[in-house]
Amino acid sequence: MIELTIPGWGEVCVAHLVLDYNGTLAKDGILLPGVGPRLEELHRRGVSLHIITADTNGTVAAQCAALPVEVLVFDGSAVAREKAALVERLGAAETAAVGNGRNDVEMLRAAGLSLAVMGDEGAFTGALLSAHLACRTIEEVLDLLLLPHRLKASLRG
Repeated sequence: MIELTIPGWGEVCVAHLVLDYNGTLAKDGILLPGVGPRLEELHRRGVSLHIITADTNGTVAAQCAALPVEVLVFDGSAVAREKAALVERLGAAETAAVGNGRNDVEMLRAAGLSLAVMGDEGAFTGALLSAHLACRTIEEVLDLLLLPHRLKASLRG
């Protein structure tokens, strides 16, 4: 679990991390280099990891088989609603969410801490506006969670 106090924001506790797959953790359906070890380290620190996706490329199960993550695949028409519902089930106050697309907006709004990724596949402007913080890459997002003093520097009031 990740815990920190951010001046002007308050207490942040991240027990769960909900992640989009395509455009966030993966490019063209292939997990980006450096993501696996960072997810494994977050898991070692007590954060439960959940990947929820429409699986546009049909690769998420194979790409994530060796990782300590729960993978949930939903039909494209239901995935936005399911992402937000997962955040609520886990406990929004203790859940961080990461995404880049239109179907991530509800999830980002629901999470206690939400992070948008710009990445090679771009980012839906609504996702950027719904997130507490936006980063260029997923590696930067995961490093913010692994080195939470960086979050403090960006989110303090």
